[in-house]
Amino acid sequence: MCCLVRVKMTPTARNNPERCSLIPQPRGNRAVKTAFFFILVCTLFLYLLGIENYTRSQIAFAIAVHCVIAQSWQFIVSLCEFCEELAHIQSRYNGIYLKALQTSINARNTFCMIFTAILCYILYNEDSLPGMINIVLLFLCNLLCRCSGLQAPTQAEISKITEKKHLNVAHGLAWSYYVGYLKFALPALKHLVKEFNKENNNLLRSPETLKLYILMPLSCKIYNDLKEEDENLTFFKEIPPLRVDRAGIKARIFKNNVYRILDEEHRPYYCIAEYATPLASLYEMSNISSAGFSKQDRMEQAKLFCRTLKDILESSLECHNTFRLVIYDDSPRTFKDNIQKNLLSKVILKHLKQQHSEEYDLEFRTLRSE
Repeated sequence: MCCLVRVKMTPTARNNPERCSLIPQPRGNRAVKTAFFFILVCTLFLYLLGIENYTRSQIAFAIAVHCVIAQSWQFIVSLCEFCEELAHIQSRYNGIYLKALQTSINARNTFCMIFTAILCYILYNEDSLPGMINIVLLFLCNLLCRCSGLQAPTQAEISKITEKKHLNVAHGLAWSYYVGYLKFALPALKHLVKEFNKENNNLLRSPETLKLYILMPLSCKIYNDLKEEDENLTFFKEIPPLRVDRAGIKARIFKNNVYRILDEEHRPYYCIAEYATPLASLYEMSNISSAGFSKQDRMEQAKLFCRTLKDILESSLECHNTFRLVIYDDSPRTFKDNIQKNLLSKVILKHLKQQHSEEYDLEFRTLRSE
């Protein structure tokens, strides 16, 4: 096996920028920050319109009225959702009406609506503010309600959206893949590789080859043999099988394969690799009309699957330092685009060299600290 050359890695490269550009990160709080910016803009407009010429009682009454309007609308929407949930009271809530009500109604919004309605009654004044100031106050109150979470969707709305858009698919597949396979297969891998090395002249001796390279094509197209996708990848040998009592099956067998990878100069490298099998389910679902799963849905769910699986494995103590996620985009943007030839072997080799460099740097830092 060819020796892997050390490549100088920058912090950005070490964080795998290719993966960051392919897989969407969890959404942050930029929308909330923007809302606060518009709150400042509205406040500035109020001073430009001469709001200081009115009494505090008038301003407080106007704000309370607009808050009641914003929250009352949200409350009416929640009541509409509750009427829908009543039709599913047995199947979803076991006949418990209170649970259906809690799922449909935003309690904080309802409390604030009642509180501001009482304020309106206390602060009632016949002198109203000009129309332009009222419009700005309406925007301001809605922004404040949004930032404080009073207009957040209810659990019923979230459930409706996720069911309608099939947004739970990736999360469920990732956890099933981890709990049903990776959780016990990855921790046993190093021991199985040691047995393999005894019979194969210590072939997988370098640290980067002691991991399972999980191949994750974003197209979700999975081949039975890696050679079908890339001619530079050929099956070499099986490592000793893992036998586990699983789901009523005694000594169920789980196997991993060693593949030989040729670089552009036909030098051989070796690693343990396999596809993330749940991606095949996403691919099949997109080809079955009754699943209601489009190709665009498939791509989005594939990315979410990769991100979810990455988060699960990185937080798992059992699987620490036993895997490498190889995420690559093999789907053409248009019919005229051509997929890069031998893309998979190039991507795996890149990961092998990067992993080798990371292991080398870690070992060097450890020796230096000692």
